[in-house]
Amino acid sequence: MPSPMKNYAILLPVVFLWSTMAVAQNAPALCSDRPGNATPTCVAQPGAIQIETSLIDWTRNEDGSVETNSYLFGDSLIKFGIAGDTELRVGFMPYQYDRSESAGRVSSAEGLGDISLSARHRLIEGSALGGLSFAVQPFLSLPVGSAEVSAGTWSAGFVAPVDIPGPNNWSFNLSPMVAALADSDGDGRHFLYSGTVAAGRSLSRNLSATLELFAERDRDPAGHTTTVTADGMLAMQAGPDTQFDVATYVGLSDDAPAIELIMGFTRRFRP
Repeated sequence: MPSPMKNYAILLPVVFLWSTMAVAQNAPALCSDRPGNATPTCVAQPGAIQIETSLIDWTRNEDGSVETNSYLFGDSLIKFGIAGDTELRVGFMPYQYDRSESAGRVSSAEGLGDISLSARHRLIEGSALGGLSFAVQPFLSLPVGSAEVSAGTWSAGFVAPVDIPGPNNWSFNLSPMVAALADSDGDGRHFLYSGTVAAGRSLSRNLSATLELFAERDRDPAGHTTTVTADGMLAMQAGPDTQFDVATYVGLSDDAPAIELIMGFTRRFRP
C-alpha cells in the first residue's frame, strides 16, 4: 500500500494548479531556469535579483531490492543581473533527506547541501540571428554541506545552451553539458556529460507547457551509469515578476530514478 507521504506528493501538483488559476493577465515573459533540466539562454536584467526555489522535490528510486526516497526542501537559485547579457548565480540546498529501505532495514541521511557558483553570458541574442540565441554557463560546486549528503569535494562544468524559436508559439532548446564531477567516495573527480532536448509552447498569456528528453552519462569509478528521463512541466505567471511551476520526471533507463515530482516558484525583484 502506498504511504501517505507518496499520496501527498502525487496530489501536490493538482492542488497547486487549482490554487493558481486566478492569475494576472498581460504578464510579461519572465526568464527562469525553472522548471526542467533545460538551460535557457536568457539572463536577469541588470540590477535585478531573482530567486528560484523548489517548495518540495521528491524522488523515488528502485535499485534491485533497495528503495530510496529523497526529499529536497528549499532547493534554491539566486540570480544577480550585472549587465545586459550577463548574470551571476548562487545555488544552495537548505535541507535534504534521503531514506533507503531494503529487506525491512531502513537507513537515512540528512543535512545541508553543497553550494554552487555559476555565471551565464549570452553570446548571441535572438533578434541578431534569425531568432536563435546562444549562451555559455560555467559552474563550480563547493563541498560545504553536511557530511552525510555533501559530495565531499569540488566539481566543475560547463553548459552551452541554444534557444531556437518555432512556429505557432513553439520554442526549442538544446542544453549540452560536460563536467568534472566529484567521485561517489568524495576523493577525486570523473567525467560526466549530458544533453537535454526540450520543446515548449505557450498555451495562453500566462501558461506554458514543456516536454523534455534528458540523457546523462556518469563515468564514476565506482560504476558507470546512464540516466534517461522523459520530463513534463507547466509554468504559470501570477504577475510580471512571479512564476509558479510543477514538473514530473519519469525514468526511462535502469539507472534513472523511477519518478521525480517538483513544485516551486520564481520571484524577481527589479531595480
